[in-house]
Amino acid sequence: MTQPAVTFNELPAGSTYKIGIATLNAEKSLNALSLAMIDLLQAQLTAWERDADIACVFLQGAGDKAFCAGGDVVALYAASAAYGETLGNDYALQFFSREYRLDYHIHTYTKPILAWGQGIVMGGGMGLLSGASHCLRGRRDYFLFPPSP
Repeated sequence: MTQPAVTFNELPAGSTYKIGIATLNAEKSLNALSLAMIDLLQAQLTAWERDADIACVFLQGAGDKAFCAGGDVVALYAASAAYGETLGNDYALQFFSREYRLDYHIHTYTKPILAWGQGIVMGGGMGLLSGASHCLRGRRDYFLFPPSP
């Protein structure tokens, strides 16, 4: 059975509210963002934003090695190779358009988003992390462009 690209849970927070938990679930690829992950996150974040019972969202990556090591370059390369070049590559256009819409949604989210940026964070992972209203990271985390202390 195939694991979902992103898992979603809700935990009770007091008597009325809940915390929405989104986990990037591609540990073998260091949680690199795929188009499926982007679409799943966008849909669930929209649903949670409209749900009055959700007080905040917690965003994390599966495993200890990476929050998100960027975009799924294997899929992007395969799509480019199918075209022979990047011009006219509909997959790349869809991927980056939807990824940046998701980043913007996180930046403008109406509820707090707490992102746990453990391990490696690069590219698309920085897009997710930098938009969160609250960001946690450990001492041994590796960022492509480290945030200021």
